[in-house]
Amino acid sequence: MKKGFAIMLVSLLFTVCSAAGVLAHDTWIIEENGAVVVAVGHHGDTEAYEPERVKDIVGYTDRLWPVSLEIEPQEGESRALVDEPFVAYTAFLDNEYWIQSSQGWKNQREKSGLNVLVEGRSYKYAKHISGWVDDLSGPLGQRFEIVALEDPTALEEGDKLPVQIYYEGVPLEKARLSGSSNIKGDTHQLNEVEGRGPFHVTVGPEGPQLITAKHVLQVEGEKKVAWFAATLSFHTSVK
Repeated sequence: MKKGFAIMLVSLLFTVCSAAGVLAHDTWIIEENGAVVVAVGHHGDTEAYEPERVKDIVGYTDRLWPVSLEIEPQEGESRALVDEPFVAYTAFLDNEYWIQSSQGWKNQREKSGLNVLVEGRSYKYAKHISGWVDDLSGPLGQRFEIVALEDPTALEEGDKLPVQIYYEGVPLEKARLSGSSNIKGDTHQLNEVEGRGPFHVTVGPEGPQLITAKHVLQVEGEKKVAWFAATLSFHTSVK
């Protein structure tokens, strides 16, 4: 019985982790010409998406005071104008409901006539560090969040950035995390991490950096789950 359950659980995790339409694309924030853009894609390349899925974009002052920014949806992306200096930004993307059936992945709730293998809702959280203040070494209050424990913008290629992963305000003790922040590498090569951390991520070559974390929350039985993905982006430069 235990062996059968273990096989079923491994099969489920493989199914969840290989969900091409659910968590295969990262979501991150780019600073661009007096605005911030919520980007979706992989390997550092952006792709079009439904801009109405971006529910909020927030800027944080040097006292970490949150300021809601006005979202300007455009074809295939969402952006917000930046009218004052911020040290960090966050964004939340509701990736809505997904079903995997014998016919593949479908982005919908309707499941009549489908042999459902796994189903659930997908949530994506992005955070970008533009400048550093010490209070950024704690969580900003995202439901699922990667927290840098020291200034990542001051590091160089090969340095180890200590991070913690938070879920609902407390360190999450089991997740999947990028081993490197090299945005030009495969950001989906995640490692299983356990414990409260800190965990160490190797900084990539000079330029934009991206760290990804993912978590699967069992909701009901073996078939219903919630998928959570978080990114932390920042920029490094030669001293």
